[in-house]
Amino acid sequence: MQKMSEPAFAQCPTCGAAVHREICAVAVTGSSRIKPTDIERAGFVQYKRAGKGVYEKTAGMGPEYIFP
Repeated sequence: MQKMSEPAFAQCPTCGAAVHREICAVAVTGSSRIKPTDIERAGFVQYKRAGKGVYEKTAGMGPEYIFP
């Protein structure tokens, strides 16, 4: 694990094997709901399920719909 601001590793510092940077979604927990304006302000995009395999954007910059 490393910060986004750090340069990407070319190889594993422990074993020397070749590596690539993989960005994962952030896990957000808690009982309160996050407001769409806060999601947009943080630079994220939020989608809700609109049908079988179709997701509709509810906040942020991105495609209006995601299809399979």
